Amino acid sequence: MTSFRPSQSDLVRLKTPLGKLLKGTPIETMPKLKVLVQQTKPPKVTTVGDVVSRETLATGIQVNLRILDQMTLRKRIGPIEIKAERTYRVSNPPGVITREAWDTIKEALQDREAVIFVEGEEDLLAIPAILESPDNAIIVYGQPSQGLVVVTASPDTKREVREMMNRMTEE
Repeated sequence: MTSFRPSQSDLVRLKTPLGKLLKGTPIETMPKLKVLVQQTKPPKVTTVGDVVSRETLATGIQVNLRILDQMTLRKRIGPIEIKAERTYRVSNPPGVITREAWDTIKEALQDREAVIFVEGEEDLLAIPAILESPDNAIIVYGQPSQGLVVVTASPDTKREVREMMNRMTEE
């Protein structure tokens, strides 16, 4: 199974938000996210992470693709009931992006509504989600203990993320 591993410097870069950080707890950040989605009307909304996937569902924010590993801060959490038109299951070990996960994200973004359950870790999967999303789509992921990061899939963001991909080692 082919996978891609980020360079050390890019792992450091990824600890800082790739997009706009909405600070606070889900109770504070979800209303802001809802307004943002209503105002910008993105062609696609993708959430990466269990808390953000569950909270958007609870808040009634329309999400096209949810990516989750049923872990929060490396601890297994109870299974989340998320019903979607299509459900995928992929394997993606910690610290890498597998070709399988990447291809599945690309395919799932063609669906109106999908969920991907990741066996392993979904932390780096915002990268393929950004690259495969149409321009102006938004990708939302949690920033541990800080809040939510909202990334707009713009040509500039895609360029930065593609450069990171080019530096990754293939395994």
